[in-house]
Amino acid sequence: MWAVIGVWKIDPSVIDELRAQVPLMASSKVGTPGFLHGTWTLDGHMVQVYADEQNARRYHDAMVAQGALERPGVKCVVWDVAEVGAESSVPDSG
Repeated sequence: MWAVIGVWKIDPSVIDELRAQVPLMASSKVGTPGFLHGTWTLDGHMVQVYADEQNARRYHDAMVAQGALERPGVKCVVWDVAEVGAESSVPDSG
């Protein structure tokens, strides 16, 4: 598995607008080739896990090509692809 990791510095003047978009950002990734799961915080951090390196890099590079990493009030600090070494989760209690 491979992860795309993003961290942004967000100006306080646009934070509420971006927080309102987090659910849409998350739901829009379902169906992206190779996407397994992701986590988005309300303060500008994101980790998306992909099944393979090719799909992780495809998404990573597409966002760069679209110029989607920065806009007024939003500065990208980290935008990277990394191999996942381990994951953990709480087992379903059901």
